[in-house]
Amino acid sequence: MAERPPLLSLDEAQARLVEGARAQAIRDTEELSTFDALNRVLAHDLVSPLDVPPADNSSMDGYAVRAADVKPGQAMPVSQRIPAGHVGQPLQPGTAARIFTGAQMPPGADAVVMQEDATVGEGTVSFNATPAPGQWVRPRGEDVRTGAVVLPRGSRLTPQALGLAA
Repeated sequence: MAERPPLLSLDEAQARLVEGARAQAIRDTEELSTFDALNRVLAHDLVSPLDVPPADNSSMDGYAVRAADVKPGQAMPVSQRIPAGHVGQPLQPGTAARIFTGAQMPPGADAVVMQEDATVGEGTVSFNATPAPGQWVRPRGEDVRTGAVVLPRGSRLTPQALGLAA
């Protein structure tokens, strides 16, 4: 009777499998819609084609202002109302714009005063304190910058990753 070769240990068997998998690199790729890509693995880095957010926007319901124009207790005319999804007109010096969370900052504004810190009059608003430039403003590209790798090659496409990819 012929003698059998000795059996491999578990560690040796796993090492051989891993070595074989590395030697057989996957070369075939396919393009799929995000609807069909769940649990697939990315063959290439996914690079953002845009900034998120795409423009400076308000992170708070309140009033967009030029910080330097605000004098505590002094009334300012409210020149416009900017809901989310709309782009306001350039902010005129000495005025405030009513703005809502997520709305794009009007050109010329550099801060938001939250509504809780405002006293509203007839077509005017006054504030308790002078805001700092950048207060309650989410800058363009704060979450993701154009050209940034948002999902690296080899990432498994989970529901969260697919949401980002979309």
